Amino acid sequence: MKKSLLLFSLFFMLTGLQQLAAQAAEDIVGAYLENIGGKEKLAAVKTVKMSGNAKAQGMDIPVAMYQKAPGLQRMDIIFQGKTITQMAFDGQEGWSTNFMTMEAEKWDAEQSELMKGEMDFMNAFLDYAAKGYAIALEGEETVEGTDCYKVKLTKKPVTVDGKEEENISFYFFDKESNVPIMTREFAKTGPMKGQPTEVYYSDYQEVNGIYFPFSISQKMAGQTVFSMAVENIELDVDMEDSLFAFPAADAPVDAK
Repeated sequence: MKKSLLLFSLFFMLTGLQQLAAQAAEDIVGAYLENIGGKEKLAAVKTVKMSGNAKAQGMDIPVAMYQKAPGLQRMDIIFQGKTITQMAFDGQEGWSTNFMTMEAEKWDAEQSELMKGEMDFMNAFLDYAAKGYAIALEGEETVEGTDCYKVKLTKKPVTVDGKEEENISFYFFDKESNVPIMTREFAKTGPMKGQPTEVYYSDYQEVNGIYFPFSISQKMAGQTVFSMAVENIELDVDMEDSLFAFPAADAPVDAK
């Protein structure tokens, strides 16, 4: 009898701790969304156009990114004078330019399905519960000298190599400014599968009442592999769905 009571006590204690962690995370996320502009302003945005200069493998690469609600995305780079689509997603299928042939190639079905699980227009935390996501406070951690809250975001499971796998990421919120300065995810495919990837955010600036990070860098194993200095962000510019669609057979790859 005593053993049963002890087990029940432990169960309710753990349940209570989980509820407190979820509530604390909800408070942090709620304050964050309010700080960067508020839920209403974020939800009202329909398109985002971002341009800047990236550094990768010692090269300077002009970059243009396009996003359209609810989940369309495209990123173009200029390499050796040519516009190359690094990735594009029309909400159902993805494609990119083959660097060897300079032809547009569709992704396989699983890769497109993975992208569907990653697409969160404007902000992953916006209406997260309605999207079937869960959040929880995982404690505190110092990121490059900055004290942060560590929040775990759990999305719907994804299918990788025919197997269902969890889909989680960690956000590190600066305790003073209450904005994320780093995210940590784990590669789901390829030779780096399971390895952590960290993306750092800084230089938040206001655009039409919403704050965006204008400096973004990606690190793997502590080494910076990609960085981008954002030069311009435009909201609610006209974008046709055709911008994201796989090019017609007689259209050039870099057609806009």
